[in-house]
Amino acid sequence: MAHSMPPKSALTHALAAASKAALQGPRTGGNPQVGCAILSPAGRILAMGYHRGAGSAHAEADALTNLKEDTGSAPLTAVVTLEPCNHSGKTPPCTRALIEAGIKNVIWAVDDPNPKAAGGGEYLKQQGINARRADELGVDESVLASARAVSAHWVQAVRCGRAWTIAKVAQTLDGYCAAQDGSSQWITNRLSRAYAHRIRSRVDVIIAGTGTVLADNPQLTARLADGRKFPQQPRPLIIGNREIPADFYLAGKAEQARTHDLKAVLESCYQRGEIFALLEGGPTLITAALKAGLVDELHVYLAPRLLGAGHKGIGDLGITTLTNSLDFSLQQVKELGGDVFLGLEKEGASCLPG
Repeated sequence: MAHSMPPKSALTHALAAASKAALQGPRTGGNPQVGCAILSPAGRILAMGYHRGAGSAHAEADALTNLKEDTGSAPLTAVVTLEPCNHSGKTPPCTRALIEAGIKNVIWAVDDPNPKAAGGGEYLKQQGINARRADELGVDESVLASARAVSAHWVQAVRCGRAWTIAKVAQTLDGYCAAQDGSSQWITNRLSRAYAHRIRSRVDVIIAGTGTVLADNPQLTARLADGRKFPQQPRPLIIGNREIPADFYLAGKAEQARTHDLKAVLESCYQRGEIFALLEGGPTLITAALKAGLVDELHVYLAPRLLGAGHKGIGDLGITTLTNSLDFSLQQVKELGGDVFLGLEKEGASCLPG
């Protein structure tokens, strides 16, 4: 049965508002960012909600809780960035919450790719609710694109069964991450390092190879310029078989995956609820990830200096002809006190602070 639907312009406005609300939720922790708007028949937004992380109310339930106005039997519409879930996990199904609240129309931007939770739209239809995907209703394409971008990284992680992977490279204009003698601290300036730490605070796990750990003795934490740590800290993970000396910072603090199978490591990260993985090096790890097609997002910090020789930031990828190049799309260019940051994507959404 079809119920009175708000005008297309109101649906577009509501989806934009839901997308903005979704971004208030945490990026890390394994759950998607989701926003929801509840509309009157005329298209007025009556309530907003968003998901605040694992174990908390989903966006739909949060919006319904915030619905204070007595609307009687008016046919209300829920506009959501992600298809309502149809399974019981740490919280009840969103489909049940919408049905019990008497919502008559449910519109969403992105289908849920999770087999355990998918099918919410079809179930709602079976219950007599007018459930439609936003692109079927002529919602503005730019607003749709923004709504899809909100959960694109999570969607890809679910589909691939591995964490969305960001590779970081800091190098000179001629592509070197260290001089011939191995010195590399610091190729880039303090603003670049501060920006890199902000990105660290937006991922679930930070991965470094044993070569980098042995060479740099890093902390793999997300820190402010004054040394204080960000509230959100990535889990440090070392990959490789070489032993880490007991007096190194990460000894006893970081798990070590004694393998060179990065894909398996990224899959295990996803299984433990980690959606964003940041590869902090070194060149051996980054090169292996690129060759294996595991890099979703590439962050390149370019310092305005030349070495002429040394250690390359990215090694031999086995590419012998231009037509086989690994191509990325440029998403962000940022000047950092003389250094230049390039944020590039293979596909999907990025993990860049503003």
